[in-house]
Amino acid sequence: MADLIKRETVFAAAVLALVAGVFWLFFRIMAPFFAPIAWGVILVITVQPLNGWMRSRVKSAGLSAFLMTLLVALVIIVPLVFLSFALVGEVSGLYARVEGIVAAQGSDWMDLNSKPWVQALTRHLQGLVDLSKLDLNKAALDALGRKVSTAVVSQTTSLLANIGRTILQFLLVLMTMYYLFKDGGALTGVLSESIPLPRARSGKILEHITDVVRATIYGGLAVSALQGLLGGIMFGIMGIPSPVFWGVVMTVLTLVPLLGAFVVYLPAAAILILQGSVIKGIILAAWGLGVVSQIDNLLKPLLLSGHTRLHPMLLFFSIMGGLQVFGFLGMVLGPVVASVFVAVFDLYRDAIRQPEEVTAAEDGK
Repeated sequence: MADLIKRETVFAAAVLALVAGVFWLFFRIMAPFFAPIAWGVILVITVQPLNGWMRSRVKSAGLSAFLMTLLVALVIIVPLVFLSFALVGEVSGLYARVEGIVAAQGSDWMDLNSKPWVQALTRHLQGLVDLSKLDLNKAALDALGRKVSTAVVSQTTSLLANIGRTILQFLLVLMTMYYLFKDGGALTGVLSESIPLPRARSGKILEHITDVVRATIYGGLAVSALQGLLGGIMFGIMGIPSPVFWGVVMTVLTLVPLLGAFVVYLPAAAILILQGSVIKGIILAAWGLGVVSQIDNLLKPLLLSGHTRLHPMLLFFSIMGGLQVFGFLGMVLGPVVASVFVAVFDLYRDAIRQPEEVTAAEDGK
């Protein structure tokens, strides 16, 4: 008997080691393609209602998947790519124009120490801060000219250098979308059967994950559109040219981690101040920092918490943590991981409650 148990134990350990090894190798193989696969899954989940409509009218699963992939590429991905390139060019041109303005106006115009508002501010701060070593003119030139332009050119060069990688990622996303549109239903069934839970419970978990992805995408787009709208309206009020274009730019930038609408409104406010429109510049900066940039932190958790059934605080930290761990993908994957954690925690809590309920029922008898 002891020998039998020993053989069974060794066999079980060997099987577990084999499974773990195969899973580890599979993970190593698939890890380089995690981002395009994840984006393909996210986009497919986001437009799944439209895919259902397409499948009901196109009988061929392959043709339906091809049409949906083409539609998503034309409507979502391609415009974003072109807008990104246009944005890089516009921002680079903006700072080039700023340098031209600075050069055309001459040194007197950029002599900040001669500005009355700078002199008044200096008098108020004189006893609090040592301003003797502060060169305002050099700091302004660096901020509006050389340093910023150099950074933009550097990013543009990096983007062009990685154009081959970008195209490959784009093609991998399209391929992932095609096969998910075509065979996604069967894959969902396999995943549901593989979860060690009752079929109804596992189906609810997958359905909840789908709801979280859609709510995060739709909610994020809504919040970004609101930020761009409010920023564009203020640009129009302040008399800044092309407020609609810059509103769209701010909308796109709010979707990019580590960037945001401040990349647009802070330089615009600085230009207004240096041109003598101090009040307008201060109002624009205050509106941007106090309203436009805060909407993402305040409104998004409140907007998404009802759809994701996550507490606003947990949702906020899951988005912030997801961005740090997964990058841009973390905006979606963070809430998904948090939702799965809550579902697993509920299972654990139910498992603990059941013995207590059984014991209470037996005591009641």
